[in-house]
Amino acid sequence: MSEFTHEILPPNLAVKAMRSSGFRDSAHAVAELIDNSIQAGLKDNQCTEVEVICVDKVDLVSKRTRQRIHKIGVYDNACGMNAETLRLALQFGNGTHLTPKEQDGIGKFGMGLPNSSISQCRRVDVWSWKDGSCSHSYLDIDEIAEGRMRIVPEPKEDKFPEYWKKLLSHEIGASGTLVVWSNLDRIRWKTSQAFLRNAESLIGRMYRYFIKDNKAQIQLSCFLENGGTLENVNTQYARANDPLYLMTDTSTPSPFDSEPAFEEASDIPISVAIDGEEHEVRLKFSFTKLEARAAGGSQPIGKHAGKNQGVSVVRAGRELEMNRTFENTYDPLERWWGVEVSFQPELDDVFGVTNNKQAATAFGSMDLDDDAKNEGMTPQAYREVLAGEGDPRLLIYELSHQIKTTLSTIRGQIKRMKEKVGVGTQDPSSSEAIATEATNRRREQGGDKGKSDEEEKHDDEKRRRELEDELIGEGLPKEQAKEIAIEYVRRNIKYLFQEAEISSPAIFDVRSKAGTIIVLINSKHPASKDLFELLEKEGADEGSESRELQALKLLLMAWARMEDEAGETLRERLTDIRIDWGRLAREFLNVADE
Repeated sequence: MSEFTHEILPPNLAVKAMRSSGFRDSAHAVAELIDNSIQAGLKDNQCTEVEVICVDKVDLVSKRTRQRIHKIGVYDNACGMNAETLRLALQFGNGTHLTPKEQDGIGKFGMGLPNSSISQCRRVDVWSWKDGSCSHSYLDIDEIAEGRMRIVPEPKEDKFPEYWKKLLSHEIGASGTLVVWSNLDRIRWKTSQAFLRNAESLIGRMYRYFIKDNKAQIQLSCFLENGGTLENVNTQYARANDPLYLMTDTSTPSPFDSEPAFEEASDIPISVAIDGEEHEVRLKFSFTKLEARAAGGSQPIGKHAGKNQGVSVVRAGRELEMNRTFENTYDPLERWWGVEVSFQPELDDVFGVTNNKQAATAFGSMDLDDDAKNEGMTPQAYREVLAGEGDPRLLIYELSHQIKTTLSTIRGQIKRMKEKVGVGTQDPSSSEAIATEATNRRREQGGDKGKSDEEEKHDDEKRRRELEDELIGEGLPKEQAKEIAIEYVRRNIKYLFQEAEISSPAIFDVRSKAGTIIVLINSKHPASKDLFELLEKEGADEGSESRELQALKLLLMAWARMEDEAGETLRERLTDIRIDWGRLAREFLNVADE
């Protein structure tokens, strides 16, 4: 009986399992190769040139031509590998970053090159050169499955392949590496254009700090091979994609590619002790500037921000994932904030970093009080137990609490921005414009009966200042309040919606200032969530108001006008009715939530 009959890990079965290693898509798999290139370049403190080259081939299938990705190559001009290191790099779980003192960068697990490669293709070839010598080796799934490949082939002296030399944009460096995937059978996208279109945003976000600091230039190229000729279809550099929107010279749509779309809210260092050594985690927060928010969700900046939602988890300067557990998924306003948590490889076990560097499985939204209750403990007792056991979840609880607390403040700031306040009032079909027109017709027939009507006769500058001061008093930043006041006075828009904390149980309040009737939605009332969720649905695509939204706002504005026209005694009675109705609604809604 063969000594290999009872192998613990028969190669043909092991490699089959490893092919399903959990890479989200082909772009994430290519990122593993880019990791290796950048890590190698950092050794020499140079800007690494990385070229990701995709080649499509036109084939004849059932008498019809078909274009498909044929090969993918990843080239770099970093330090290269000698024959011994190259052989190690193709071995699963081996490599040059396995000891703690060498784990200060992107690499660590020794799985990147072979694992990512076989997840996408059936053959991977690697050429690496330095000191005037070029070595070549490979892995082949079919040879492994048939039992013909049990060890990594010893690298042989070789030349840089002429085929790929023709496709490079740069001169071949004195040292470097070329990885080529062929016999592609698991690529998610069928053509190079589709692959690189989806990869650019991800790669730009993953490596934004390396691109920004000029430690790496990542070029993406598409070629078409047809009848022996090679045609360059597209070549471009991956631009930094910053989910905090604080960087310049990024892939963010103009004008926010050259100026930040968000502003920094806070940068919080948090210290943690592991095995007696202090390590730092940083939390960075940002939120939209008014001009970006005013552009809206349907505009390029809004769509771009919508694709970058979540908490960016960054390890050693390279993004692992966008964690989505802190979002209010129903709320389109979530696109207008950014959060980043960054740490070094020493905290990999605390964050639960996977060996393909696609996730931090131990990090996410957690609540110590809830978990303590589930364990039948008080929060303090539960915290003491975790501290006594050195449980790393204590750090995650702290980070989660800090993120939630800071986001609560940021969300309030974003809600106090325009949120459609003043936006759309130039559109004759907007609810504010319709209500204004209806009120003007009513005044033409019956005269100026409203308390607010007399205030319209005041000087425009006085009205603008009064309305601006009122909005600042309700929590709007001065710049936004001024912009809204100018627009409303200039166009004589009669109605304005705003959110505020109201001490009474009313669902909404009615005030008038400078000739404008202000409808204040009570953010403390349980109806406000559902009410504002409907009001904000138009913010999801920033399109025209839905009929349902328009009807709701017109109903509220009709009530507001009724109070405005009422005499002092009746106005007080209507206010009492509105408060009683809000109190009753609160009781009903609380029962519904039980």
